[in-house]
Amino acid sequence: MTTRAPFSRLLGKQTLTTGTTALTGQSQTDLIMPQRQLPVPQPPEPIIIHLPPNEPHIQTATLSTFLRIGRLYHPLCRNSFVERVQIGYYFYERREEWRTCALAAAYAGAFGPQSIERPDFSYSMAIWRLSQRVGFDIGQQPVVGPTGRRNNLADEMIQLVDENLWTRAGVADWVESLGY
Repeated sequence: MTTRAPFSRLLGKQTLTTGTTALTGQSQTDLIMPQRQLPVPQPPEPIIIHLPPNEPHIQTATLSTFLRIGRLYHPLCRNSFVERVQIGYYFYERREEWRTCALAAAYAGAFGPQSIERPDFSYSMAIWRLSQRVGFDIGQQPVVGPTGRRNNLADEMIQLVDENLWTRAGVADWVESLGY
């Protein structure tokens, strides 16, 4: 137990008189440093994020986008849908390379580079699965090509590469100009 004394007495400026002592349960640190309430932190102000108005959704699953991606996977082949080429003379240096036309490159861009390397991969499968992916039938969509031919979109893409010697990047630009 400690005695309660005025603060000035602890500093030696006041002498103890007989009637000023009392028994309390306080420690000496309470006498030296008076206890005070700590400030209660206020909750922070809510952060309001203002979103821009709804912008029209830009469709990224387009035929031109798939063609742009797929043309980077394999080299170009002409007058064939897909080619499998063995490169190297000796066995230890042989490797296999796949080459694609514009339609097969779009298919590879949509479904991955190994998707054309399947034994059951075909022209009709590519048209059917690409049509499902882009939302319209590319084998039935009539277009007038840049050369004046009236054809469906899938065949026109192939003929621009085979007969008119276009690059697949040029075909992708043309398909994008049509909105596909």
